[in-house]
Amino acid sequence: SNNMPPPGKPPPVTPVYAHVHNVVLQYELARKAFVNGLNDLLAAGDPGQTDALLRAGVVNLLHAPLVQDANSGVQVAALAAMRTLTQDTEATGEEIAEPDALKKIVASLTHRKTAVAVAGCAALQALAEKRPDYAAAMITEGALPPLRLLMASFDPDAKEAAARCLTAVAQAGEPHARSALDDGDGDVLELATAASADPDASFSMRLACARFFDACCDHGASMARRVVLSSDAAACAARLARDASMPGNPKSARAARAVAFASLTRMAQNGEDMAAMVAETGAVMDAVAAMTDESDASARECAAAMLREIACKTADLAEKVAADGGIAGLVQCLAYDRGDKRSMFAAQTLGYIADFKPSLAMAVVGIDRGRCLVEALDHAPDADSATASAWAIGCVARHGREGAAQLAKAGALKSLTDAYAAAMNAGGGGATNEALADRCKASVKSVIKNGGALGLLEGMVNERTPPGILRHVLAEFAAKLMDDVKAKRSFVTSGALMRLQAVIKKHDSSVAEAAAALEACKLSGEEPPPPTEPLLDERAVRDAKRINGVFPADVVSYYLYC
Repeated sequence: SNNMPPPGKPPPVTPVYAHVHNVVLQYELARKAFVNGLNDLLAAGDPGQTDALLRAGVVNLLHAPLVQDANSGVQVAALAAMRTLTQDTEATGEEIAEPDALKKIVASLTHRKTAVAVAGCAALQALAEKRPDYAAAMITEGALPPLRLLMASFDPDAKEAAARCLTAVAQAGEPHARSALDDGDGDVLELATAASADPDASFSMRLACARFFDACCDHGASMARRVVLSSDAAACAARLARDASMPGNPKSARAARAVAFASLTRMAQNGEDMAAMVAETGAVMDAVAAMTDESDASARECAAAMLREIACKTADLAEKVAADGGIAGLVQCLAYDRGDKRSMFAAQTLGYIADFKPSLAMAVVGIDRGRCLVEALDHAPDADSATASAWAIGCVARHGREGAAQLAKAGALKSLTDAYAAAMNAGGGGATNEALADRCKASVKSVIKNGGALGLLEGMVNERTPPGILRHVLAEFAAKLMDDVKAKRSFVTSGALMRLQAVIKKHDSSVAEAAAALEACKLSGEEPPPPTEPLLDERAVRDAKRINGVFPADVVSYYLYC
């Protein structure tokens, strides 16, 4: 061959230029030193330092050319720096969302090195979480098809990073979520459920998939139906909640359990059929187990919220929750979360269950369970929690004597009256919390009307009882006292008749004072004072007279003038 050296001569030796090799090596080391040093600066979290880096044009240095560097380590570090800058500043997102820069990051998703693809996913995730229009720019530049390919890969780190990035896109808005489901080859829901169902999948992988389901379902009934009906998403989330409760799991399992229940809640809230499908996964019993776990408050809260979305739909689903131990679990949850805003979900769920039929109402307050609702009202940390507990008490009481009597014996009347009084002067200065006041008044009326035992109402016949409550108390005595000899005797011996005369005198006095003040303003030409609510309205005055008419006139006069 002509390429062979002449016989007897050694082959030519290519000269070794060590200085050329050193120059290339120095450049590579310099690139590594730059991106590593940059990440160290960003890790310090100094806003002034970050602003100085941005003014120096560091973003342009990162995406041109470091994110496409021949050295994968440099690419990973550059993408990590871009992610941190995007999370910490607004200006970085605007630069990275430009087509030229974004194309380079998207290109990293198809890199043969997993570490580069994972870093690219993280950078895009930070961008999508920043603003919805950044997520739209990612979609325009073709980020979704390679993300799907990563979801279909065999590398668990790549799958998880892609799932997190897709979740950020889906959270940006309904159009973005639809694109995440539609753009690219393969069914992303099937890919996510397959990844979650993999026996070797980590809790963090399954957590990422559950968050993706939740993000899609958050955009309304049509999206939720698509997720639940076209995939095994509900079953995957239920298995995650179940598996995460097993003893010996890592700390990440606790967060996964709460997120799984939150995802199931989002599915169930979008219709009766969705709620039924969630219940069919066996998630109700898993929720009961979570609500009785004293050590995991987040799981208790999310589990109670899920049961609420199931129980509020139909009587059959409410009975399903009750049959699977839901009432006992909710009562225990109320006890654990007493005085915490989380208690609101358990109280609301018990109210929804009780509201459907008398048998369910009795199940809610049976075996002294009604006391938990009363205590939840007494220790409510805010008006919303108090409103939920007051409403739940009313849901039980409206079904009849048995449930109302249990609540009355547990102190519901005093608790509701105190909450009503507080609501009528919420924050002082005469401000009123109408929602709480209305719930308390309606529930008091149900307990009074259906409680049966007049003796429990006698202490409420006094001038300190708010007028909105007092009128219902007097109406009950006026209707029932005439035909009950024992109740009439008790009304006198308990001091209720004497206190009634004090109420009448205070009412007459306040009415007379208001009339005199109004007349004085008319004579002086001054602005009349704002009208005040009398202690007794016209109907209450009539009821008070009817009660007095039950007793001999001399007895009434004695207490009136004593």
